[in-house]
Amino acid sequence: MKIIVLHGDDNLESYKRLQTFIDVAQSRNWTIQRISDNSVNIAETLTTDSLFAEKRLIVIEDHRLLDKKTLLWIKKKKDVLDTTLIIYSHGNITKTFLKSLPRVDKVEEFKLPKLIWSYLESFYPENGKNSLLLLHEIIKTEPIEFVFSLLAKQVKDLYWVKVDAQSLLYPAWRIGKLQRQATKWQKEILEDLIFEFSEADIKSKTSQADLSNLLDFIVLEKLV
Repeated sequence: MKIIVLHGDDNLESYKRLQTFIDVAQSRNWTIQRISDNSVNIAETLTTDSLFAEKRLIVIEDHRLLDKKTLLWIKKKKDVLDTTLIIYSHGNITKTFLKSLPRVDKVEEFKLPKLIWSYLESFYPENGKNSLLLLHEIIKTEPIEFVFSLLAKQVKDLYWVKVDAQSLLYPAWRIGKLQRQATKWQKEILEDLIFEFSEADIKSKTSQADLSNLLDFIVLEKLV
């Protein structure tokens, strides 16, 4: 079995890479199976022979679906199964988890540009001017929809860390950064922001307004 791991905080690029692997497999007439929840038995899926193709691509769309029992099973069967397994994560996979995996043939990590991280961390009250400058610099090269999704997630994380930091499945350094940024926000304002982001998303997707203009308005309202 060949094992490939795709992870990182740049979800756009990691997903593009995943799609490239899937497209190549399709062009070669491989059987492709995607596992997105724990209703599927991973061990059974990996051992099921295909009647239509010799080669198979199995995609596990969330690395957390791999429990200790399944990882142990894969370690025992890795050298006897003629399958390519992709383990995908929408975020970073910890070094501890990577070490728990069987021998991996390739690990690809996709990191967000530092400018985007600077923008996400600049999003707090009384820093609107700087935040807008960074935003408009970023969207010269990045899709506004992608940046908006990252910012919406950041705001949800800021709210989460204020309400229940212990339940966040992030490294300690990441939680610490969120907590420092969250001290600059009131919980009620973060709640309002989450609602406004949801409204902006709907308006942009239904062509009622331009997403860039909506985000500018939110910044001017909440950060200036």
